Order: sequence, then structure tokens, then C-alpha cells
Amino acid sequence: MLSIISKHKVLQSRLGFKLDQFYNILVSLILLSIFLLAYSALQRPINTFQYQQIIRLSEQASHPRTQNMAENVLQQHQVRRVEYLKLLNAYQFESNRIRQYPAMAKEDE
Repeated sequence: MLSIISKHKVLQSRLGFKLDQFYNILVSLILLSIFLLAYSALQRPINTFQYQQIIRLSEQASHPRTQNMAENVLQQHQVRRVEYLKLLNAYQFESNRIRQYPAMAKEDE
């Protein structure tokens, strides 16, 4: 009776180990495919609406660093989404930074 129980546990442990390996490999493949899809999405070119936004950012003067970055992006032959997202991130960072330091009033001078 004891040998039957121990054989059953050994078979379960071997099967469980193989099943765990299968699940680990499956999760790894899913994560790898997600990363590959995200990378390929970032390498695609932008659409016309996003290109117009870059032109608008390059013409504004309220955020000079973002303006310079937009002008540099426009000089490229083909603009990828990763550069567009970096530009939007820089614009948001500069906008938040400007809001933190308001202009001084004339009375404060």
C-alpha cells in the first residue's frame, strides 16, 4: 500500500514539474511576443495628424527646448513613433515645469 502511494506521488511530482516547465515557457513566449510587438509599433512611421502636431510644436515659442527638439525631428527623412512620443514627453515635462514657476508680477521687482 505504501509503495503504491509513493509511486503515485512520484508520478504526480514528475508530471507537475513538466507542467510547471510548460507554463513557464508559455508565459515567457507571451512576454517575448508582447515586447516584440511593442518594439515594432514604436518603429512605425507617424501619420499626418501627428506630423502636423510636430510642425505646430516647432512653430511655438513658449517652450523653447521642445521647439528645438521638434525642429530636429522634422529634419529627419522619416519620423518614427518613438521620436514622436519622446517629443510629446518633453513637451509635457516642459509644460509642467513652467506651471511650477509662474512669472513675477511687476510689483515684486
